[in-house]
Amino acid sequence: MTGGPGVLPHPYFRDPVRDHAARIAPVPLRGLLEGPDPPLLLDVRPADERRLAHVEGDLWIPLSELPDRVDELPRGRAVVVYCHYGGVAERGAAHLRRCGFAEVGLLEGGLDEYSRLADPTVPRYREVDDGFPLLQQFPNPATGCLAYLLTDPDEGDAVIVDPGPNIQPYLAALRARRSRLTAIVETHTHADHLSGHAALHERTEAPIWLSHRSRAGYPHRPLTDREGLALGDAELVVQEIPGHTLDHLALGFPGAVFSGDTLLPGSCGRTDLGEGDPSLLWESLTAKLARLPDETEVFPAHYGPRHGLPPPERYSTTIGFERRTNEALRQPNREAFLAYMTEGWPPRPPQCDEIVAENLRR
Repeated sequence: MTGGPGVLPHPYFRDPVRDHAARIAPVPLRGLLEGPDPPLLLDVRPADERRLAHVEGDLWIPLSELPDRVDELPRGRAVVVYCHYGGVAERGAAHLRRCGFAEVGLLEGGLDEYSRLADPTVPRYREVDDGFPLLQQFPNPATGCLAYLLTDPDEGDAVIVDPGPNIQPYLAALRARRSRLTAIVETHTHADHLSGHAALHERTEAPIWLSHRSRAGYPHRPLTDREGLALGDAELVVQEIPGHTLDHLALGFPGAVFSGDTLLPGSCGRTDLGEGDPSLLWESLTAKLARLPDETEVFPAHYGPRHGLPPPERYSTTIGFERRTNEALRQPNREAFLAYMTEGWPPRPPQCDEIVAENLRR
């Protein structure tokens, strides 16, 4: 990565405005970090934020120490500075430009945006005092499924939501954070993949929590509407949202909701894979989830193209965005929604009845 003074020869950098550092979006940055000539990624956050999450292979120099340690940075390599949301990194990038670094970029949206759009395995967090737990997503590109691990950074207790069959990444994350799994929660009985709740329970002894409507035959604890699960200073609040399945739950926590398969980026869960009901799904979507504040972040159990529809590749979304763009939510009335849910969908996937039966058995 070379170039004359003030030159940013890489097309992924946006043109700088006056003396401001150029900005790079999360997805292009990840591609460059995985490429043959990656930029140096510089984390300028303080230690208490660094311990919560960071990008592997980066260099950490807190902003307060940067003036005294600027010589640790290579002059012949592009540098992309990042922090949590972007503000602190902007000051760090400006300092590097004043020090004569020509190829300086800034991660747009910070680590939070990078985790949301480019690499969900990087844990997310908010301000420590707002009750938002440390959140890590586990995507399965083969199936489009998403599992979630929430951890209280202070006490180390953790809750997992919708675990997939490969439990090793969850166990590795728990070990890395020295956390103890205290609850395994299923938003619903899955019909497209085997769950990992049984294996996780066997390894950790954490109890399995399900809707009180579940027909599961294995030992579990029931969850009812408006019940809460404590996790440090935060609380996961249950909301019953039947429709995709009769036993479907949403889990709300400060500013966000786990929507399972009920609300997906661009669409909703189909109702013909088990004990589904399009009319109930309409009520759950319009009378419950869609009434949450626009800024509420939605963490679904699936992401990416599904059901022949082309929603954007997003690991999370917001209620406001989905209200404006989601095909299911844009149906004008119940009758139109029922037609939408019963016409033109692909055939039922093979073995879904067997998968449901197995997930209820163990």
